[in-house]
Amino acid sequence: MGEFTRELLREIDETTQEVFDLGTRAAAKKKEGSRRKAYEKGIHEVRDVAGKPAARELAEWIQEEIRSTEKFPTARRVRKRGAAICRESGHEVSTGSWLGA
Repeated sequence: MGEFTRELLREIDETTQEVFDLGTRAAAKKKEGSRRKAYEKGIHEVRDVAGKPAARELAEWIQEEIRSTEKFPTARRVRKRGAAICRESGHEVSTGSWLGA
């Protein structure tokens, strides 16, 4: 995982701590569970398809979803939003890719 992706995941972890009033990043990661892997995969895939600004947009969307719903967006919602961001940026998303699944 690259530094850019790590930075975005740290921001998501911080949002998790704020929203769920968790004292440590480790607790935030544990509460978030396997969905964090989906967020990492989504950010990575969007960055590869549409670039860093699009990946940042996805990370910000994840953070906003956590804030507004006080729940973690599912992997499916992350894939759908990531694919939409790529398409809105003028990029195609293959049905064979993680985003197009």
